[in-house]
Amino acid sequence: MVAEEIQSSTKDPGPEHTPAAKLLSLEEGKDLPKCPGRKNAQSMGSTRSAIARLLSSTAYRVVTDPKVYITSQILSSYVRVQTLLGCPRTLPEIFKLYARKPVPKPKSSPIRYSAPYPYKPSAHIPLEIAKVALTAAIRTKNLPLCFDIIDRSVCAPAYRVSKFFRKAFAPFAAAALAPFAIYKLASELSSYQSTMDSAMATRLLFAGTMAYVGFTATIGAVAVTTANDQMDRVTWATGTPLRDRWTREEERMLIDRVAGAWGFQQRWRRGEEEGQDWEALREWIGMRGMVLDKTELMDGME
Repeated sequence: MVAEEIQSSTKDPGPEHTPAAKLLSLEEGKDLPKCPGRKNAQSMGSTRSAIARLLSSTAYRVVTDPKVYITSQILSSYVRVQTLLGCPRTLPEIFKLYARKPVPKPKSSPIRYSAPYPYKPSAHIPLEIAKVALTAAIRTKNLPLCFDIIDRSVCAPAYRVSKFFRKAFAPFAAAALAPFAIYKLASELSSYQSTMDSAMATRLLFAGTMAYVGFTATIGAVAVTTANDQMDRVTWATGTPLRDRWTREEERMLIDRVAGAWGFQQRWRRGEEEGQDWEALREWIGMRGMVLDKTELMDGME
């Protein structure tokens, strides 16, 4: 009897009763305390989302209030706030209000409003603000929102009018004044020669200088409007007027950013994209006189 008890007490315990087996047991809820960390993280995330939505709606109500006049500083602050909150869906509407919102007249009781002129240069959306808004829309992966932001910013008539006054007014003014300045210069230089009549020399100098200035300016304008080094995936369709290429360059640039964000980042995989969003993007670009992934400009297709 004693021998049997000693033998039974010295038997190897089964593998399921070893301490290692107990520690590695996969049975749910067996001797394991429940950790509240995940639940706390989820509740904290939902709280942050609720606060972000509250702040976003509050900022929207302030800007859309009829008595609030939207200045460029208010517009910039609103765009940056909505970008930080991750709520850019109201930006296209605010861009439209920036140019078309009725302006309250000062010292009027009750308050009266005047309709603004939406095509004036001061009503344009600055390019830097449009870039910030587009970046926020790209982060949310909202393709229609990207389209709306581009349409309400760099495609607006006020932006093109502003671009003309900022970048083209001085060259056009110089071109208009150039003949008078050249004629004055030619008349002065003609007095330093004695080989021909002064009037004939003035006419020859004027014609030669005008031809030189005109040809040089034309070549420079063509070089500026046909440059494509800055283009990545979106280029102009064949036959697009040079005037439109220059006027709508910022539009093409922002569309290029959208195409780069939606497509593959690896250059060797470009052209393999597919899906509903990609086809909608390609069609939308084509309707604007542009080409997505022009074959002759892709790597290895020269």
